[in-house]
Amino acid sequence: MKRIILFAIISVFIAGLYLLCDDVPPETQIQPEYPYLPNDVKALVDKTFSINATERAEAAYRLGLLGEKAEKASPFLIRMLDDNTPVFCRYNGDGTWTTTGKEAAKALAKIGRPALKCLLSVLENKHPYISVKPDMEKNIILFLTEVSGENFGNDISKWLNWLKTRSI
Repeated sequence: MKRIILFAIISVFIAGLYLLCDDVPPETQIQPEYPYLPNDVKALVDKTFSINATERAEAAYRLGLLGEKAEKASPFLIRMLDDNTPVFCRYNGDGTWTTTGKEAAKALAKIGRPALKCLLSVLENKHPYISVKPDMEKNIILFLTEVSGENFGNDISKWLNWLKTRSI
């Protein structure tokens, strides 16, 4: 019986030493080549979830200023397209009334064609969490008009066909 207890104590001691050992071979360490979202983009994406509508709109505006660098923020901006809370924003000293959804559409337009990848599943109603509503349609059309240079009016089916014909 004493041998079993002694064996158990030694086993626990060795296991504890093993767990305390920080020497992990480099080949077993997981280190991504780059983070999923760059730090500056992540900070702005976090602000898109703010309870303050002005802060959300400003975050969208600032993501747009980053251009293609903010490509991975596209799904978060697409989620914002349905948010039509009116806000008064000051950019470069000028104040203007806008909505958070409109700011998201403008940001997506500045990101450009890379943002189109995320939009197709939303327009086809295949996205698991986002469904297109009338207010969202207006902002999607604003985004697509700016990116494409085309104008199919308010016919979302024509926009969907245009999007499908592009190799995204």
